[in-house]
Amino acid sequence: MSTEHGKAGHNQAGRPIPRRAALYDCLFLSLVVLLSLILYVCGLGFYSDDWSFLWPFATSGDQSLSGLYWNEYTNWWAYRPLQKVYWTVLYWLFGLQPLGYHLTNALVLNAAAVLFYLSLREFGQSRLLAVTIPLVWALLPHYSTGRFWFTAFQGTLSMAFYFLSLYSGLKALQARRTRLLAWKLLSVLSIFGSILVYEITLPLFLFNLFLIRYRKRELYGATPFKQMIRANLVWLVIVLLLLIVVTLNKALTRPIGANPVAQVVKIVKGGVTVSFGDYGLGLPRAVWVILRDYFDPTILAVGVALGLVIFGYLYGIAARPLTDQPGRPKWPKLITTGLIVFGLGYAIFLVTKALGFTTTGINNRTAIAAAAGVAAAFTGGVGWASSLLPSDALRKVAFCALTTFLCVSGFLINNTIASFWVAAYRQEREILADIREHFPALPSGSTFVLDGVCPYVGPAIVFESSWDLEGALRVSYHDPTLKAVVVTPNLRVQQEGISMLMYEYIETRYPYAEHLFIYHFGRKVSYRLTDAETASRYFQTYRPEGDTGCPPGREGYGVPIF
Repeated sequence: MSTEHGKAGHNQAGRPIPRRAALYDCLFLSLVVLLSLILYVCGLGFYSDDWSFLWPFATSGDQSLSGLYWNEYTNWWAYRPLQKVYWTVLYWLFGLQPLGYHLTNALVLNAAAVLFYLSLREFGQSRLLAVTIPLVWALLPHYSTGRFWFTAFQGTLSMAFYFLSLYSGLKALQARRTRLLAWKLLSVLSIFGSILVYEITLPLFLFNLFLIRYRKRELYGATPFKQMIRANLVWLVIVLLLLIVVTLNKALTRPIGANPVAQVVKIVKGGVTVSFGDYGLGLPRAVWVILRDYFDPTILAVGVALGLVIFGYLYGIAARPLTDQPGRPKWPKLITTGLIVFGLGYAIFLVTKALGFTTTGINNRTAIAAAAGVAAAFTGGVGWASSLLPSDALRKVAFCALTTFLCVSGFLINNTIASFWVAAYRQEREILADIREHFPALPSGSTFVLDGVCPYVGPAIVFESSWDLEGALRVSYHDPTLKAVVVTPNLRVQQEGISMLMYEYIETRYPYAEHLFIYHFGRKVSYRLTDAETASRYFQTYRPEGDTGCPPGREGYGVPIF
């Protein structure tokens, strides 16, 4: 295909975003992502499900890359094979040192933001919008857990592949014949990469077909629908087959929702409330609560510095004489597009009720795809509000100032939430060190019950379940036969043993045996639980009213901070 009809990087007014300017924009986005996590990344660790995925690697007899991948204990989530590859490679590279994992995730988040920008550039957006939308997305607190929790890192990688697929598809529109096949192949392979890591982006690929067709029409005029289908038949068949396979797999392996209508209501109610309520209209309140209750001068100082950088850069773009400031009719279209992407970002969950909505807990990891739509809708809202001002100069200042407020608010919220995750990992290490000190060895097959520990530090998880403490002890003692559970209000003493109910449907039972014992972290005492009588006697002595002494928390949500 010839490039005579258009050039990559043109905006809708026909003026290209120069390559040098695009390079500066990419460096700017990278700087912002770096500053957004520089205060906390070194203090993050492993949490909750992380331990259940790490212990098979740590106890594997074959520590080669292939040996880790084919370990008999790592047959989890076969329908996400690239996720397993990703985690295996990370463990092979970094072992039990969490910093390497978190730095890798930071690089992937940065790559996703840059690819988002490059996609918008290829789509012909003005430079101001091409920078603003991925900038807002990269700092949104809506999917904050994806920054802190290793188990959620596949969402970030999936989004990076998604944007790479969109960028490649748009590049193919203006590629010369010698490069056309390469760009199309990269776009298709990126679809597989995204879906086989995490299926959340799958519905968005159908929307990509519309975006590419729309852009092609801008460049070359209208294309008959049948011709467009023939030109993209392979791409469309792949997406539809993946959609069918993944949907069936998710329906068969995950809890089924009551009905699709109920799921739509749940997604609309929960997703809109959190994304556009708590973190939309309620964003000033969230910032106020942080400044009032969780004030940190370092976070505030870096946030102010970041705000100055963002405002200065955006205004430097907006104030240029040739900058194409979108008119008022443009903003409702951008808001509408954002809402469509928001809905598609949650569409995969129509077949399962394993979905929750929260501002700060681990359940918000599922919002990472929908957040791309939120970023577009927020940008459209800021642009529309700014367009109401009487002069062009005021409109530009207002747009840059409101965008800066969104970004700095996201920075403050993300860093405040991160402080809880850092504190949680610090407590984890103290607990594990204390257990090793008091129990230099544990008999194989033992069941270890931990008491006297709060499962959450705010929204962050210390130890809340069987799989996290159990995995951590298996790593610590290098023994895959150990079992463990944490005392929470969900623990029950029964005649045959103790049981734990998690997430309302996961119940684990531990029969009384010679090696079932409980350890109180605060009192530094341990007891064997040989029958229901000894178990009841322990809890009547140390928890006569069943009170754990911890702030009320909930699986998937932790303890709310605002």
